[in-house]
Amino acid sequence: MNKLVFLMIGVLFLLSNFYIGRKLLSLLEQFSFFKYSLILWGLIGIFSVASMLTMLLFNANVGGLIGKMGSYWLSFWFVSLVIFALTDLILKITGKITSVPAKTELMVWMGAACLVAVLFCYGSWQAQQIKTVNYHVAIDKSANNKQKKIRAVLISDLHLGYVNDAKKLKKIVTKINQINPDIIFISGDLFDGNYKALQDVDGIKKQFNRLSSTYGTYMCWGNHDAGESFEKMKDLVEASNITLLEDEMTVIGEEILVVGRKDSRPIGSQDGQRKSMKEQFEKVGNQLPKIILDHQPSTIDEYDNPNELILSGHTHQGQIFPFSLVTKAYFTVDYGYYRKNENSPQVIVSSGVGTWGPPMRIGTQSEIVQIEITIE
Repeated sequence: MNKLVFLMIGVLFLLSNFYIGRKLLSLLEQFSFFKYSLILWGLIGIFSVASMLTMLLFNANVGGLIGKMGSYWLSFWFVSLVIFALTDLILKITGKITSVPAKTELMVWMGAACLVAVLFCYGSWQAQQIKTVNYHVAIDKSANNKQKKIRAVLISDLHLGYVNDAKKLKKIVTKINQINPDIIFISGDLFDGNYKALQDVDGIKKQFNRLSSTYGTYMCWGNHDAGESFEKMKDLVEASNITLLEDEMTVIGEEILVVGRKDSRPIGSQDGQRKSMKEQFEKVGNQLPKIILDHQPSTIDEYDNPNELILSGHTHQGQIFPFSLVTKAYFTVDYGYYRKNENSPQVIVSSGVGTWGPPMRIGTQSEIVQIEITIE
């Protein structure tokens, strides 16, 4: 069944690339100097195959160059397919109402092609811009009246792979260290599901070991941190300067519990099922405040104490508009700060520091989250 599904996806993908190629060719043929249709089809064929290899061989290394080509062509394919299909639809509807001169139709298609180029370039550039967003959170600790302030940094959804590589990680680590945090949190999807897509494992370890904070770096798994190469992912994390929490908790600063959860719906194996934390929470009581790393915000109903702060990611805030409208409708909170009422946990959901699928962002941002936490 999987082979049949992959075959169908491949055929549909190739057909959609043929559609894009036909539209581009019809525009280029308007210029007398263009006499290289075979070159155009050759390039589209190469980029299409690179995309298929990158997306479908999710447990193999197709090489850094092919991986990047395939990923960025996926962005171009997506934008082109949407814009060209909408243009076709609009012109057909308009044509039923009134006659559209050929010259006007050509100008519309030229405008559509320019829009594709602008959105592709902007979206690819925007994905590489890393913003720092700030939150201030107060947590009651119910014990010991001494106030404590902690500067935390949260990142999620790095999706290490062909595009989000050691070079980008270096940029992220440098920005985090400039914040001078007391503690660093990684709330899942450190990997993009394919460990073999990492081109510089030693370089990635080196960057993780550069992370600097008072209490260290703590991480939970995300749904893409799974699959056949999960054990290698785990080995890399454990060889780095990161404390991995798999349905476990630890005390930092003598009075704060940091809890890390396995993902609720991993894509593949993740070394056992997600366990309930109820018994562990009952053993430690409700006196200490808890900072809970749980990748998917769909699980926030599992927690019910006001002295809990849940840090999530997963949604990417839709990554590309209008998908942000979809995530906003689906999740109770798909981005930012949320609290149901004063007797409920506080939640912060990050849009992620990386990208999944097309390496582009439109209407959203890649971000590092800085949280000033007051324990009072």
